[in-house]
Amino acid sequence: MNKIKISGAHYEQLRAHLFPGDGLEAVAIALCGRSVKGDSQTLLVQEIMPIPYSECFERSEDFVHWPTELINNYLEQASKKNLAIIKIHCHPMYYEQFSELDDESDQTLFKSIHAWLDDDLPHASCIMLPDGRIFGRFFLNDMKIQPVNEIVVAGSDYIKWTYEETHSFIEDEAQKRNLQTFGKGTTLLLNRLKVGVVGCSGTGSPTIEMLTRLGIGTIVLVDPDYIDTVNLNRIVGSTKEDALQKRSKVEAMQTNIRKIDIGTRVIGFEKNVVDYDVIKELADCDILFGCVDSAEGRHILNLISSYYLIPLFDFGVRLDADGNGGIHSINGTVHYIQPHGSSLLSREVYTTDRVRSESIKRTDLEEYERNGYLAKVGESSPAVISVNMQVASTGINDFLARLHSYRNEPNSDYETVRIGISNGVSYMEEVTEQCSFFSKYTGKGDMVPLLGLIELSNVSKVL
Repeated sequence: MNKIKISGAHYEQLRAHLFPGDGLEAVAIALCGRSVKGDSQTLLVQEIMPIPYSECFERSEDFVHWPTELINNYLEQASKKNLAIIKIHCHPMYYEQFSELDDESDQTLFKSIHAWLDDDLPHASCIMLPDGRIFGRFFLNDMKIQPVNEIVVAGSDYIKWTYEETHSFIEDEAQKRNLQTFGKGTTLLLNRLKVGVVGCSGTGSPTIEMLTRLGIGTIVLVDPDYIDTVNLNRIVGSTKEDALQKRSKVEAMQTNIRKIDIGTRVIGFEKNVVDYDVIKELADCDILFGCVDSAEGRHILNLISSYYLIPLFDFGVRLDADGNGGIHSINGTVHYIQPHGSSLLSREVYTTDRVRSESIKRTDLEEYERNGYLAKVGESSPAVISVNMQVASTGINDFLARLHSYRNEPNSDYETVRIGISNGVSYMEEVTEQCSFFSKYTGKGDMVPLLGLIELSNVSKVL
């Protein structure tokens, strides 16, 4: 399958340039990272070069002629780092296919690109229509053409255009009420999504339950832990027998999904998220849900989100006891992280010191215990299923709103939702500041080492 992904910020930049209001064609170039998994190839937009209108030789309603030497800098970068080039132009007259003039110009451009780069990797040409929809095609090194099957915009709204005949594999009768609520289009989109959930306890288990019953096509589960008696108060579907047998949380969730038996596929990893195979599987997902307390887990998920242009929902719960058998406060938070925007780090959800401490504790316990200056890592905190469910439900409704707009305000107003359960209030926050740390990794895709982390230097799996 051939895919293209673009962040919401780059999509808006592209749309503004291609449709300036003069009714003439315009063109831009995207420099892209790559992600390969099996037969699937994804081009990940890292940056956009708008070709200045004044530099074009000709712009009309059905043609744009521009100086291709403007992209030489991108070609040099692509040659050094195995990056991809996408040419994107507009059809202001709403012509929903490539024209003969497009065919001629693309043949000339991509022959030149392949000659310059001399690789076996695909590049792409795309067209944007006035309504913002994009379609495209890959050009292989032998100049054979393949259609782009999926194009995704990972912004405040999650947009996916699918250009292949696919059918729902979720039971139709089981989705009847979802169809009544969201309609066929959104229900089919849910069926086609591959969603990763990291953390199968706390907020994770109700999240998995809701995603399954909403008809998500494939769910990837990640959790290294097993069920203990202390988990029985909050893991949906868990039993005392699970605790006695010390069944893994992933196995228990997989069993529950299969018992529901409405067609959701499930892939499970009884591992920590800092694992090569886990990260590659999560990188192939459409959406990520972080249901973890750890700073290291949140950091890795934010890296995957940035490198592979995947929206991330992060759920947090804080229940503070007063030490006398009472409750001081109960709060929950849902963070929506879109690539090339703010991050969990810039929102101060965690600190780099905490990430380092947790990493050292995981990989070298003696070093962790020897160094008192390291930030101490907590072992447990109070947890109540009703609180977890409220936060998870808020997050799932946020997820649905980004697929199927039902809010009175734009989704950009809901980057963070805070729930003050003690006070009976909830409010949303718009977060517009870009994270200077994570923005450097936008669309990087597959690299050696994976995510730029030495611990994940599995060269044999990448090559």
